[in-house]
Amino acid sequence: MSATLSLIVFWFAALLLLAAVLAWILPSVFRGLLARERLDRRDLNIAVYRDQYRELEEDHRNGLISDEQRDAARAELEMRLAEDALGAESEPSRPARDTRRMGFALAGVIPALACAGYLAVGEPGFIVKVAAAEEAEQERQRKMQEALQRLDGQVDQALADLEQAVRENPEDGVSWAFLANAYIARDRWEDAESAYARAYGLLPEKAVVLSGYAETIAVNAGRDLDGRPMELIRQALQIDPEDQKALELAGIHAYQNEEFTTAAYYWNQALGQMPEGSPAHAELTAMVRGARVRGHTEAFGGAGMLAAPASSISGIVEISADLAAQVQPDDIVYLFARTRGAGAPIATLSTRVDQLPVDFVIDDGLVTDPEHLLSNYESITLVARVSRDGDSRARPGDLEGALDTVDVGSRGIRLMIDTVRP
Repeated sequence: MSATLSLIVFWFAALLLLAAVLAWILPSVFRGLLARERLDRRDLNIAVYRDQYRELEEDHRNGLISDEQRDAARAELEMRLAEDALGAESEPSRPARDTRRMGFALAGVIPALACAGYLAVGEPGFIVKVAAAEEAEQERQRKMQEALQRLDGQVDQALADLEQAVRENPEDGVSWAFLANAYIARDRWEDAESAYARAYGLLPEKAVVLSGYAETIAVNAGRDLDGRPMELIRQALQIDPEDQKALELAGIHAYQNEEFTTAAYYWNQALGQMPEGSPAHAELTAMVRGARVRGHTEAFGGAGMLAAPASSISGIVEISADLAAQVQPDDIVYLFARTRGAGAPIATLSTRVDQLPVDFVIDDGLVTDPEHLLSNYESITLVARVSRDGDSRARPGDLEGALDTVDVGSRGIRLMIDTVRP
């Protein structure tokens, strides 16, 4: 509906509504005014004849008129009253005509006042704005649909061209890989797996081919990454540790197996391959944050990493027998990784006393500040602390253990909680 037509419909509906209201109100007003005018005139006539009758009786008592004269005058008054004061009016009085004029004036004034009030305090262009917005939205949707149709046609044409290319040159592994991605765009996963199988046979050293092939196998197997998909992912990461799809899939596999620190590590690596500010970057950032939150607890116990990076530290946290009697099973144990000489930890893990002794793994996936990745340092300081109130802040009486210099890449570290903070 165009803006002009919408405006016409609005004013037409408004006028119809106003006419209905006036048709309901004005007849009642006319009837009430006319009836009141008739009653007022009759009451006045009756009052005049009553006064004349009273004067007639007063003259008779004073002896001014005889009985015969009084009776004759009384009969005349009664006849005149019956004919004039109590008789029906033969034609409308002037006040009735004035009432009609007032009604007509109201019929004109009320719409004028309503329109003036709307123009003064309302928004006359609102209907036009709404209609224009609807028209613009319809136009936007139409253009979007046309663009999608054009893109759809382009994908179909590209798919047909790729199919022709592999028919003409079946030994071109790159064309098979492109064809597989075109099938994925069409949600034809089985065809995509077959195309990637051909590409893998021709390009077994291309990491993007291996990770793409792993994805199609997993999707067609109910999104199960175990087995053959993970073998391909490992091979892809050995060839190219920065292959984005392999990193994402490795993170998904780790997360599905509740290896949250490992998932955070791989997804954090994949983030470096994405442009900042893009929807994919924001989504993966949220996934890394969620995995880190869960990993702060789950990292105690060791995350069986697919290929543990050199920039990680693993070991075990214990409590000495002398201090074990001073803690409760549900007391919180914190493990802090700090840069040497720095106050704030770059990574924090937590568990409960009843889990001790417990294994741990610290890597870049647990680091909260990307400017202080574990891989940026040669050595760090590790501090384990038992908190009776669950607060990570240090307090006198807390039980602690510390290692001042731990080389990044160390394995089998033993950190003993064996001192009481003064």
